[in-house]
Amino acid sequence: MSYTADSPDMSSAAPPPGAAPSGPSAPAAQVAQSAIPDLVKIGTIPTNTAIDIDTDILDPVVNTNTFCRFQFQNKGILHSHSKITFRFAANAQKAWAPVNVGVHSLVERCRLLVGTKTISEIDDFNHYMAYKSAFMSNEHQKQREQVTSGRLIAHKVEYDNGSNASGAGKSQTSASFVGLDTGMNVSATASGTVPKDAGDLLLRPYQTTNNTYGGPEYQIALADLFPFLYSNQLPLYMMKEPVTVELTFAPASRRRLSVTGAPTTTSFDLDLTATKLIADYQYFPQEIMEQYAQANSDMTFSYVDYRLAKRTVSVSGTAGNEEAISQQIMNIGAAGRVCSKVVALLNNDYVAPEVLMTNLYHSAGAPSDYQSLSDVRSNGKNTTNIKYNNQFLYPVDIDNPCRHFYQVTQAEGMVPFVTRDEYSDAGGLITPSLFEGGAQNAAIGGLPNKFYLQAYHLNRSERINSRGIEYYFSYDGLRNTSGGATDSYTMRTYVELLKMATLRDGVMETFFA
Repeated sequence: MSYTADSPDMSSAAPPPGAAPSGPSAPAAQVAQSAIPDLVKIGTIPTNTAIDIDTDILDPVVNTNTFCRFQFQNKGILHSHSKITFRFAANAQKAWAPVNVGVHSLVERCRLLVGTKTISEIDDFNHYMAYKSAFMSNEHQKQREQVTSGRLIAHKVEYDNGSNASGAGKSQTSASFVGLDTGMNVSATASGTVPKDAGDLLLRPYQTTNNTYGGPEYQIALADLFPFLYSNQLPLYMMKEPVTVELTFAPASRRRLSVTGAPTTTSFDLDLTATKLIADYQYFPQEIMEQYAQANSDMTFSYVDYRLAKRTVSVSGTAGNEEAISQQIMNIGAAGRVCSKVVALLNNDYVAPEVLMTNLYHSAGAPSDYQSLSDVRSNGKNTTNIKYNNQFLYPVDIDNPCRHFYQVTQAEGMVPFVTRDEYSDAGGLITPSLFEGGAQNAAIGGLPNKFYLQAYHLNRSERINSRGIEYYFSYDGLRNTSGGATDSYTMRTYVELLKMATLRDGVMETFFA
């Protein structure tokens, strides 16, 4: 047998490593594989493909007033925005979900498990949502969230309504304050007018507890509970192990809902018959799902998870003369991990948090003093920094509230939808009008200084050494609400860690990056 230069002998030549087969002998399956859309990544699929949705309403396999567990059926692809619904039992005490977190105040801890392995979990989830909910737009909260989850931090300017029956001081162009906007008008007085400083913004009947039908009834999306599901969907039909969701609830007394007026120890229990998981399973054409399973028998997911660290901070001194909190150095962990962000919240451990519009789920800073003589007026000051791998994140400590707000924006990639007063107690523009009987500008029970969120983007892309991350913070005086005794605050930090999960032949494993 002879060969010419135009027909070289390729009978024994092997293709280079990693090279794709070519020519008429290339398997048709490889061409088909490149056309298979990525079914588990959230986003657009570049093909015209019919999608069927199968919805199951699942009862919890364990269901109590303090804990519940759900288990999915291993079929289809789980939609990340499947919902868990809750309804409060009938109660004579009028109450409503905290205005900034809504029904998320109910969940203290959440876990997503595959088999016996924890894929994602967040402790003090209700406090974590005090941070995440601040980045939801006003219009979204007003038009949707106040109905679905009970969150209603939406704002509007409050035009001067007049101060007497003849409407003296009324204006359609002059607004002195900013207040909450729920789509409802403020209540009128007996004379039919709304005094400038005394209008009461009331909630709709279905947003509060009642003694007849129970409620309110709200829902939580799975993607809010588990950051893993923000960017990934679980291909349940490819998994051999059971997938479960576990939720631990906050104490029924004082920690779940807010009230107006005198403190109460009333327990706000759940109506256990209404606790359901509305699971949406997606189905693509059978041949595409089979091809996808064959081509992706070994899959890798990347995602972030959050680890909590907390410490008690004591405040002494009488109201208005509180002692400064000297510099605290708090080790928040993450040794040997890849960390991209740190979130910090400081809340007052009120004895009766149910009288606060936000309940315990807020972040406080040092209060401002705008009432004293002009030469001693001041804004509260909080000084912070982050140290990791033997270097500080900032060469100079941050103590300006504007810089703190900027760092939050940089870390999250968007602006918190809160006012200046709500963030750092500066400006004095929150309306004195009432919300369900309580003043919106009240120093303790209202909105000022309840959204003083802190966040830090770790921008060096380094793995944390064995010393971990150290959070440095101090305050020039936190508000003492104990009446002269020592008051207690809790500093919570959430460290955002990069994790990986693999799905190999139907079995999922997870590990830190």
